[in-house]
Amino acid sequence: MPRFHHFMCALLTLSWTAPLAAQQPTGTIRGRITDNSTQQPIAGVTIIVGNRSAQTHDDGRFTISGVPAGSDLLRARMIGYAQINQPVMVGSGDTVAVDLALTAQAIGLSEVVVTGYGQQRAGNITGAVTAVADSQFNTGRVISPQLLIQSKVAGVQVVDNNDPGGGLSIRIRGATSVNASSEPLYVVDGVPLGNGAGGGLSAGRDPLNYLNPNDIESITVLRDASAAAIYGSNAANGVVLITTKSGGTHQKPQFEYNSSASASSVTRLPAMMNAAQFATALNTYAPARDTLLLGASTDWFGLIDRTAYGQEHNFAVTNSTSDMSYRLSLGYLNQAGIIRASSTKRVSLGLNYSQQLFNDRLNVHTSVRGSRAVDQFTPGDVLGNAAAMAPTQPVLDSSSATGYWDWKTSNAAPSNPVASLTWARDHGTTWRSVGNVQAVYRAPFIEGLTANVNLGYDLARADRTTFYPNNLAAQVRQGQGLLFLANNSQTNEVLESFLGYSPSRSYGPGRLDVVGGYSYTQSHAEYPSLRETGLTTNVLGDNGIPVAGNVQNRRDIVDYKLISFFGRLNYNINDRYLAAFSVRRDGSSRFGPGNQWGTFPSVAFAWRLSQESFLQGVSGLSDLKLRASWAKTGNQAFQDYLQYPTYTFSDGQTQVQFGNVYTTTIRPSAVDPNIHWEKTTAYNVGVDFGFSNQRFNGTIDWYTKNTNDLIFYIPIPAGTNLGNYVTTNIGSMRNRGIEFSLNADVLRHTGAGLSWTASLTAARNTNELLAINPNKSVSKILTGGISGGVGNNVEVLEPGIPVNSFFVYQQRYDASGKPIYDPATPTNMYVDQNGDGIINDSDRRPFHDPSPKWILGHSSYFNYKRFDASLTLRAYLGNWVYNNVASANGAYQNLTGSGMPSNLHTSVLKTGFVVPQYYSDYFVEDAAFLRMDNITVGYAASYRGQQFRLFGTIQNAFTITGYSGVDPTSGLNGIDNNIYPRARTITTGLNIRF
Repeated sequence: MPRFHHFMCALLTLSWTAPLAAQQPTGTIRGRITDNSTQQPIAGVTIIVGNRSAQTHDDGRFTISGVPAGSDLLRARMIGYAQINQPVMVGSGDTVAVDLALTAQAIGLSEVVVTGYGQQRAGNITGAVTAVADSQFNTGRVISPQLLIQSKVAGVQVVDNNDPGGGLSIRIRGATSVNASSEPLYVVDGVPLGNGAGGGLSAGRDPLNYLNPNDIESITVLRDASAAAIYGSNAANGVVLITTKSGGTHQKPQFEYNSSASASSVTRLPAMMNAAQFATALNTYAPARDTLLLGASTDWFGLIDRTAYGQEHNFAVTNSTSDMSYRLSLGYLNQAGIIRASSTKRVSLGLNYSQQLFNDRLNVHTSVRGSRAVDQFTPGDVLGNAAAMAPTQPVLDSSSATGYWDWKTSNAAPSNPVASLTWARDHGTTWRSVGNVQAVYRAPFIEGLTANVNLGYDLARADRTTFYPNNLAAQVRQGQGLLFLANNSQTNEVLESFLGYSPSRSYGPGRLDVVGGYSYTQSHAEYPSLRETGLTTNVLGDNGIPVAGNVQNRRDIVDYKLISFFGRLNYNINDRYLAAFSVRRDGSSRFGPGNQWGTFPSVAFAWRLSQESFLQGVSGLSDLKLRASWAKTGNQAFQDYLQYPTYTFSDGQTQVQFGNVYTTTIRPSAVDPNIHWEKTTAYNVGVDFGFSNQRFNGTIDWYTKNTNDLIFYIPIPAGTNLGNYVTTNIGSMRNRGIEFSLNADVLRHTGAGLSWTASLTAARNTNELLAINPNKSVSKILTGGISGGVGNNVEVLEPGIPVNSFFVYQQRYDASGKPIYDPATPTNMYVDQNGDGIINDSDRRPFHDPSPKWILGHSSYFNYKRFDASLTLRAYLGNWVYNNVASANGAYQNLTGSGMPSNLHTSVLKTGFVVPQYYSDYFVEDAAFLRMDNITVGYAASYRGQQFRLFGTIQNAFTITGYSGVDPTSGLNGIDNNIYPRARTITTGLNIRF
């Protein structure tokens, strides 16, 4: 791609070229802005005249100097108020007085919302689109940008893994796939990052970790398929558009400094036995092992968790002139994890630069962001061992090689988690830079015609080092030490060019807005790694490569291309009748020659009834709009080269006979050369409404999403030379739901200065697997692997029920509500579903599923004079979690097994289970909850043009739930298996602007 790089360099050079401004006579505009209802001055209102601008001070006054003489339009705007456009006439050397009164408005229908390949007025959107501005973001210690909008958008589920900077998932209107990614497409300043791009580079870390949340201006979620279809094969799971902050409208450099410090603590840990309970259980169920008790009273979780401190500093400078604007930002984050040895540090740099050229006909915008993140990971066995290690055993042992006490004999025994934290190392460093140059040229010969070019890149490199010394107890018993090194890299390049036509003239009774273009994306990734076991020395630690008994080198190289043609047409008749059509044609290298191309169309209509004569007399009605849409999107976010047989270094082998000679070969993967797109067809019907000049406004949406040709990894009869699993298209699924959102300006500014705005969201989604037919002999596929035993699965894919429903026995209970334990007569323990007198897999049945049926969210924002406060509440209803910590550790057999005695979960005191009952529905718990995600209080002041704000935030203030485990949001699969605990974080900070 030499031309690609040369063209990018040329445009970068062009974007930094500033023409000389012509001299012309100027004047000055002064005035005062007040609230129309209270007559009180309003601070922070943006006043724009041509290319000049200013903001009002605390007294509501403003001054704009250097305004070109002549007539112009003055615009006054502020979030929460209706914009005013006032014609003004300025004479050379004159000072003009303009006083205005703004009318409060919760959400302006004229507000501009970023959509796919363009912008639209909020009131004219035909699809289900929600934009969240930075003033509405969640606050506090927010590391991942997605958490900024948690509980802010109806139908959007944000799930993090609690580890600082760790992996994070978003589900928009439920999952649309069972094996391919269900993550949305992220588009940052016009650069598509791809579904989960970069996440595989740093051990499942969040793909947006490179992006400083403090740099984000707005996040727009395209929820329905008609809004997202312009992105084609990447849009089946929805689209998240992120716009970063730009240069603003200041006439001189403005500086911002934000600083905060935080403290985080554990809110809940697994309910394991203490030393006294454990000793009693051992004396009762394994008295012969009583001599193994050493009399200590060790709180293993208390030794591995901590109060975690963090700090964050962000600095930015912004400026603009009549033809140029920029914003340069620098950020530093250092956040320790609540589990020892876990932390994340990030240094980020961002630049947005815009240049107007050729009499404002050419706009060149450059956006460049880069970061370096250093992650310390908790060694993988620490949380499980903290749960299983006997609390009667001591921490230290001066006679051992590590200085820590450990079981010496059994391979199945738990290990000292403190020893692992002390001696094991697991860390990674990720460098990432994402940027683009966009050039928009307004043609002089055709009014409304623009030519757009977008050149983008996404460069990432991630190093990972994992080291377990050979003298750790678990390594002494097996493995003899481990060193793993990975140096992954990925390069994505994007070229998009499109024409836009949006003339002021009418075509027929309405106006046109047309976009048509081409997109090219290519990706190159390399995954080299080294794995050593049987280390001969620990001297080098994680700083070198020792001699080892077993050495495995690996290097994977993956190339991928996506070519697209797209078009969109919007037609608007007096803002009353609206229509939108789009189509995208995608070609992907992830499919065989006959299945590479897919077409993804959409159609949407809207009718603003509030402008019809029969509703003109309805008192208080300010907006009523009906919307309907149909669209088809695709999903190709899965592994590359599945259409070809591939070889993997492993023990998988096969024998081929040539006469009397048998030749052993490495067995390639089974392959379906006809594998093709997953396709999602979606229908959406919506209502937008507003009352009292939008003081109260909201939306209601009903939708159905049908996904066909689901891609899944299924077992097949083994052939003579192929693996016995193949990835193929197997079936279909459906999501149905309703979404509701309401925004209210509950209290407007009164004489005392009190205001309160609030929002409420509610979404219900139901999921059903419609068909699955890998072969005629299989009617279901088991999923949801758990710890404990070998090959145990507790979830299922089966037509007619939700995807990944729990698949368990129906537990019987006695009159007191205690589960019956009677292994001699299993039918006394579990319901014999088929009545054959035998309890086996045929008696397991689907029982609830992990996905919440209802997701509720509430946000409130208060202002009183210089004080402000906000809070965010979130609730899930109808979600269930399998408590794997309880099922794996909740049986007395753990005291008598082949390994040394391991600690027990306190649930065994209620169940009395002696042998683990992994498939009992007793461990499938109702995980509905209500959580105060965020509560913030702030105080703002100003002095001689400098603005200050002090704030304090509590995140995860409280959770009300009946779930007995660590966290009711235990990942998307609903299996709680020694997950990283959730923290409560208290943050205090200072914002300065001058």
